[in-house]
Amino acid sequence: MINRLFFAITGFTALFVSAASAAIEVTYQDVPEAAQADFERAAELWSGCLVSDVPIHVHVSWIQNGPTGFALPNGVRNETHLPVQNVWYPTALSNALRGERVDDTDDMNIFLREKDNWYYTQETEIAEGEVDFINVALHEIAHGLGISSGTFTPWQGDPISSIGLPNEFISYFSWTFDLPDLDGTPMLYDTFLTLGDGRTLMAFANPSLELTYALANPTLHFAGEHARRANGGYPVAVTPLSVSHIPQFPRRASPIMLSDSGQGETRHRLDAILLGMMQDLGWEISETCLQGAP
Repeated sequence: MINRLFFAITGFTALFVSAASAAIEVTYQDVPEAAQADFERAAELWSGCLVSDVPIHVHVSWIQNGPTGFALPNGVRNETHLPVQNVWYPTALSNALRGERVDDTDDMNIFLREKDNWYYTQETEIAEGEVDFINVALHEIAHGLGISSGTFTPWQGDPISSIGLPNEFISYFSWTFDLPDLDGTPMLYDTFLTLGDGRTLMAFANPSLELTYALANPTLHFAGEHARRANGGYPVAVTPLSVSHIPQFPRRASPIMLSDSGQGETRHRLDAILLGMMQDLGWEISETCLQGAP
């Protein structure tokens, strides 16, 4: 593996290249050294799984308040090389499909909160109540690569859900790229979310209470064939009202995309269901990674 380190104006930047696949360039802003070291391990794991000739630009910020972790992909739509039109593709995937970058903007912004209970691998073993940093980093990178819904349900007032519209959560953060136009266009991931009766989220008025009911429906699932095969032929359920995540499945280890990923356990391997979802979105995944995924 080639490992090259250098400094950039915005902060410390590291470049990871796996011989098999993709380069991931990470820029850190106010991130402590222990967290950087573990984030680099997560970036290496993803680098060894993704197949792309185009480097992926990741910007990681350390925040004092907010969620444990949050990520948003930069977006592009309606380019001629994109298989699906009128949806937001993550720029990292769009660049991989195009085979080149069109600019040097970040492909994703990741925000991680300063916490007293982070578990870093320099420690001996994770304790009850600690949160595994590598697990969370793998999870947030997945959001930035495309496991990300544009849906939003307010936690105060009327629970009127929306897709791809302005909301109070997305405006909380400071971004290093211009946000995609929030005009109701769904993200690519949203087009895979399907109810048990076959309706997709695009079948509901936007915004609407009916969309909220759809997002809370226990039959809502990610309808990708690679993901289904990875789940033994069964639909891959998503977490109601938190649909960028999947629940704990019986007789399986905790998935990386669990909504409280990393709580009290270390999980440093990308699971087969997640990799199947990535393939359904359009990512090429290395055979070595697919064969080793639990």
